[in-house]
Amino acid sequence: MWLLGSKISTGENYLRAAGIDLPIRCFRILCSVSNIGPNEIRCVARESLGFYRSLVVGGVYDFVKPVDIKSTTTYNHALRCCIDSHPRLSAIIAGRDTDSPYFEFCPRMDLSQHVQFLRNDIGKGESEAITIQRALPSTLDEFLPTSIPPWKIVLLPLSDNRCFIAFSYSHALGDGLSGCAFHRTFLEALQDQRLETDLICTPTRKELSLPFDTPENLPISWTYLLSPFLGQYLPTYLSSLFGFSSNMNAATPSTWTGTPVFYDPETLRTGVEMISIESDKIEDALKLCRMNGAKLTGLLHQFFLDALSEALPRPHNFDSLGGGTAINMRPTVGVSNDEMGVFASGDFQMYPLQVKLSGGKEQFSWSLAKEITDRLAVRSKEIQDQPLGLLRYLLSIRAWTLSKIGGRREDSYAISNLMRFQPLGNVDNCAVTEVIFCQPTDVAGGAALSINIISIGDGPMNITVNWQAGGLDLGTYEDEVEFVRTVCRHVEIGFARLCTTLDVSEKRGEDSC
Repeated sequence: MWLLGSKISTGENYLRAAGIDLPIRCFRILCSVSNIGPNEIRCVARESLGFYRSLVVGGVYDFVKPVDIKSTTTYNHALRCCIDSHPRLSAIIAGRDTDSPYFEFCPRMDLSQHVQFLRNDIGKGESEAITIQRALPSTLDEFLPTSIPPWKIVLLPLSDNRCFIAFSYSHALGDGLSGCAFHRTFLEALQDQRLETDLICTPTRKELSLPFDTPENLPISWTYLLSPFLGQYLPTYLSSLFGFSSNMNAATPSTWTGTPVFYDPETLRTGVEMISIESDKIEDALKLCRMNGAKLTGLLHQFFLDALSEALPRPHNFDSLGGGTAINMRPTVGVSNDEMGVFASGDFQMYPLQVKLSGGKEQFSWSLAKEITDRLAVRSKEIQDQPLGLLRYLLSIRAWTLSKIGGRREDSYAISNLMRFQPLGNVDNCAVTEVIFCQPTDVAGGAALSINIISIGDGPMNITVNWQAGGLDLGTYEDEVEFVRTVCRHVEIGFARLCTTLDVSEKRGEDSC
């Protein structure tokens, strides 16, 4: 580990603290002073290097009255409401190629630069889900512009009154739940179907939310700080004796993590597989989770651990899987889910490969799902010694990000569950019937498989599984696709089998996550 070495600029174009009004043309916020934290710097670094492109949270929008689906003016008013409600949407990321990036206020925005229409090329007999799945990779792998705020909506018409709208944005502007916040504001504004032809927006300058990963929010003990450093340089027997580890997630050579990290800008491609679990199955699964002291995220871990253990091609020498979980820290630090920003931390855990008993008809065991649930409940409330807090001690986050090339990936898989999307109010004129959450390839040491989950009331739970093409160490891209499809089928079957164990008389109860 190295001490943080980013320099603080003293130029007049930088604000030293919130509330100081300097005579400048652009509102600039220095990362080291107030409004951009180490994790946001990490997001900027990997995007500027091309290692991570566009985060996507999308929804299928159903308009009650006829509207011009393919016209920017239909969405103009809603976009203005989003920009007014979420100050990060009017922020440009400056200094992207340095160790000290910062947010800069954009006083004039051309909304036509933030709207993209895709051609409706639904194949004969093709479902909406397949059409959306085919459209996602190009959006995920696209570089967002750097001279304007890095976000846009991508619209895929599905019918005369129905379209898929993807909010594509820089992870430095916000985490997955920030995408949900955008869609809630966007959907609420669409209830007032106001047509505005002026595409020039002049946002009001507003203070951005403070970074989450501060020393006050995420304190780090000396033992935890020195563990990676001493674990790397001390002899193995001394590291073990004193409990120092150079690898925070404790992956071993026999942990399946796909190929070593690689990057070729010409061939980078994100694989996308998507499955949908019907709402009645989700309700049954939630009921069973409550009965067995588990949460849905814990159950999903168990399903994917079982699926990966079963699907890995044999023979192999793997004996463990590394599982990551994104944790929403907003409740812990008193921030609303409607606020855009990067408020996510993570938990990392090793699991042995799951052994399937002969016959395949053994009773489902809830022990692992409950164990994972209990662990995540504790971790979501802990602020001491979170791995994310170590970022601020790096001399150069950008150099550290570059150093990931050639190393092993952090985990076998990582789960990010945005849970249930809830509109802000009535949806009389326009409704969202499905939601989708998707992440691009994370070259900078991310998990081999990125598992992204989101559901909606009275609708399905959609799961996307994303990976770097060529990154699973399973042969050709077609081999990878078949492997991921096998994993997804296993999860679908898991839900179906589990729900058959619920007695009809028990299929009632309150909602849970």
